[in-house]
Amino acid sequence: MILARVRRSVRERELLHAGQGVLVGCSGGPDSVALVQVLARLADELGVHVHVASVDHGLRPEAAAEVRAVGQFAGGLGLPFEALAVQVPAGASVQAQARDARYGALLACARRRGLGAVAVGHTLDDQAETVLERMLRGCSTRGLAGIAASREDGVIRPLIDCHRADVHAYVRDLPVIQDASNLDQRFLRVRIRERLMPALAAEDASIQGHLAALAEDARADRELVDALADALYAEARRGDDLELEPLRRAFRSVRRAVLGRWVRSQTGQSPGRAVIEALEAMLRGRGETLLPGERLVVVLDGRLRVVQPNSPED
Repeated sequence: MILARVRRSVRERELLHAGQGVLVGCSGGPDSVALVQVLARLADELGVHVHVASVDHGLRPEAAAEVRAVGQFAGGLGLPFEALAVQVPAGASVQAQARDARYGALLACARRRGLGAVAVGHTLDDQAETVLERMLRGCSTRGLAGIAASREDGVIRPLIDCHRADVHAYVRDLPVIQDASNLDQRFLRVRIRERLMPALAAEDASIQGHLAALAEDARADRELVDALADALYAEARRGDDLELEPLRRAFRSVRRAVLGRWVRSQTGQSPGRAVIEALEAMLRGRGETLLPGERLVVVLDGRLRVVQPNSPED
């Protein structure tokens, strides 16, 4: 079942192409072990070359031994393997910092080896949990798009249409590593998995599939909005300013996408809902909005302009 589902996902979502090399990021957990095993079995059929890498984040003393175990597993399948190590910078979220460091190391390894893709083991359940997590944090409809089956940087998720239970059943006779942090109730994702999702499943056994389908629909809508936003952004942009009139005429979802893109271009950060709503209120030609980084948006000559607070233009 898993083989057929991954085969279909790879082909229908165009995740891999014949002659391409793919680096599988493997922690030794059930999902990533299943991904290595499945892609190894499908490699000849798909015409791809499979490599494996495992990352030691330096956060747990047993991590180095786990990386070695993944290397032995890959070697048993005849797959090239590379052990990677990263330093996780201090930050508000250790998990987020570790994730960013891991992806950076995997993508750099893929480039070094001349591989066109990095495969990671997210499942349909991960997609559903991501949608719920973002809803609980107050996301927009853009956030409902969840995690992409493929990203522009080459990261792909061949298990994205597979249920976690099926994936774990597939590897029940394989050596896998259980990360204790996946049971730590201090993390919201764990509480969603262990508490919220079972409660929802008691009401609807297909809840994971429904949430994953919602993500697919939201992603398709986002692609349309982004295409329209490209044209509006080109029309409204005047140097570093945005003209008000084209924004006033636009559909709200397209206008908000342009405002978010503009703020990111000015600050390097994604704005929250409150900032976007404040900028929309300024389309009436008055007011001001404080952006991340203590940058101020004012209305001058029919345009939105970013200035330093207390500057002569303010």
